[in-house]
Amino acid sequence: MKSPEQMGRPPDEPKEEPVKDKEGTPEKLASSESYNEAEWEKLKQGGAAFAINKGKEMGVPQEELDRFAQDVITRETEGKNYGLVYRFRKNMGIGTEEEVRAAGEQAYKFFLESGDSGSAMSIAEDIYGRDSEEWKRANEANEAEWKKTKEKKKRKKEEMEDEERELNASISKDATFADLFNAIDAIEEEEGLGELHFEEELWDNFNSEIVEEVLAFRDVQVSKAATTKVLDFFKERGYPQKDVSVFLPIKFKRERKKK
Repeated sequence: MKSPEQMGRPPDEPKEEPVKDKEGTPEKLASSESYNEAEWEKLKQGGAAFAINKGKEMGVPQEELDRFAQDVITRETEGKNYGLVYRFRKNMGIGTEEEVRAAGEQAYKFFLESGDSGSAMSIAEDIYGRDSEEWKRANEANEAEWKKTKEKKKRKKEEMEDEERELNASISKDATFADLFNAIDAIEEEEGLGELHFEEELWDNFNSEIVEEVLAFRDVQVSKAATTKVLDFFKERGYPQKDVSVFLPIKFKRERKKK
């Protein structure tokens, strides 16, 4: 029998044995598709953009990255997170220019209709440009919303100031403790606010001796309360009118000038 050389063809190359591990099991040769699947699954639970970038570094196959990206887009679209979908597509370069633009247009329309004009402005500048009618429309809506918010804050502040004025017992400078308690009771009856926290302020700002004297006017010395003037009482104990108004929920009416 003639050898391969004699027949004019090269001899057969010896077959390579598959690489085996220590236990004798053939190992898969490393490829670009080899990656830590457990780590990839863990990454998928976090931020989508970070997961994709990290997945590329790990060697996750492109088809798996594309599938994950599409799952994110589908999920967020169903959740009406159109702004996120647009930014995700744009920043990660996912889809064609037409698909990215369509996502932006959807986000713009959603933000404008839902009253989030600030986000609509941002999307409009990206998609249509700052000179576009879409951006101008979003800007006008944003300015109108800002004015409305400003007015609302102003009204709230005025209401709080009005409430603060109402929650002070208003008495004359010659008022007695009987007058004061009547004013407090009137507000309590109307507002149900527990005496304007009068007793709490009394305890917080004056010593116990003064507190007990004042409370005695209300409970056991009613007749004396009708003859004891509030300002005179506190003045004798070193507290001028200004201090009384600061420490207690009491406002003293201005005296009318006699003609």
